[in-house]
Amino acid sequence: MLTAADTPGGAARGLALDGELLTGNGIQVRRVAGVHQGRLLIEAGQRDPAEQQVLLLDPDTGELTPLADGPGVHSVRASAGTLLLSSADADGIRHSVRTADGRAFVPGDLSAPLPYRVVPVLERVTEHGIPTALVLPRGHVPGRRLPVLMDSYGGPGYQDVSAEPRRWQQRQWWADRGFAVVTVDNRGTPYVSPAFTHAMYRGFSEVTLDDQVAALHALAARHGDLDLGRVGVRGWSYGGYLSAMAVLRRPDVFHAAAAGAAPTDFRQYDTAYTERYLGLPQDHPDFYERDSLIPDAPHLARPLLLITGLADDNVHPSHTLRLSQALTDAGRPHQLLALPGVTHMTPNGTREKITALELEFFRRELA
Repeated sequence: MLTAADTPGGAARGLALDGELLTGNGIQVRRVAGVHQGRLLIEAGQRDPAEQQVLLLDPDTGELTPLADGPGVHSVRASAGTLLLSSADADGIRHSVRTADGRAFVPGDLSAPLPYRVVPVLERVTEHGIPTALVLPRGHVPGRRLPVLMDSYGGPGYQDVSAEPRRWQQRQWWADRGFAVVTVDNRGTPYVSPAFTHAMYRGFSEVTLDDQVAALHALAARHGDLDLGRVGVRGWSYGGYLSAMAVLRRPDVFHAAAAGAAPTDFRQYDTAYTERYLGLPQDHPDFYERDSLIPDAPHLARPLLLITGLADDNVHPSHTLRLSQALTDAGRPHQLLALPGVTHMTPNGTREKITALELEFFRRELA
């Protein structure tokens, strides 16, 4: 039986066959794509967590053979002995096919080119080795101070800091509007190590916010053009939770926030997802209370834009509306953008319209 298994000490996520580890600390296995030529076809990280390789793993010897191993993010799809390999880096996304009978060719690509060629500055910071990225305006003149826009997800199951070029298209757009855009994969996010991911167990808020603040300060110490007197934060879903929490709990660091579709109280959020991390609410009410933003409402001292789609069936609009009600009850001024008919995925150009409103908000509040 093939199962996922952590190496001793939680340094790496690997594979085990009938309980025996096949891989060691030098490789983070992300996905088993199938079996190819008698070996396991896997996607894994062997170097920086921002990159991904495609490898063949011999289940008898543990020997690894690279199929796609250059800088960037490589992935694979397999069917009947034929492989479709995709490679992504700052220069774009390329595909190649290897057939079962040994032929190789490059299929035609009808996709439009990406709007920007972005080379984010990827760095690991703090004693936890937190992955971060910095995107500056094209043509930025060193020495010119820039307001900072924190743009992260920060929640379980999703990696922001990646060499995959599509991650940076909108962030380059923001940077070109005059911001230093900072993205941080705090502890709790995947692909660094199991121990890194498990740090969020039994509590979302403290680890998320502490790591975001520590990473921001570490980057500012390395990059003098980041103006820590003008720091905005934006995000959607868990990123919206992070954004609202940032101005509510750390107004000394964050000066304005746009929080979209934020789960403000995890007692009201998706049951299986939340209980996987926080346990049952009746067993651990203190965990849920600590991660709720509703009690923080009286402390708001910075501009906050709350955004919700009234047809959102993932993070129900009641999350945002309850926080808005608590802020109103506490006499805390804020802005609320409620969008009729809009779901969590903001289809049909809604995302672009929201972004334009956010830009206006941050330009005003961080001026």
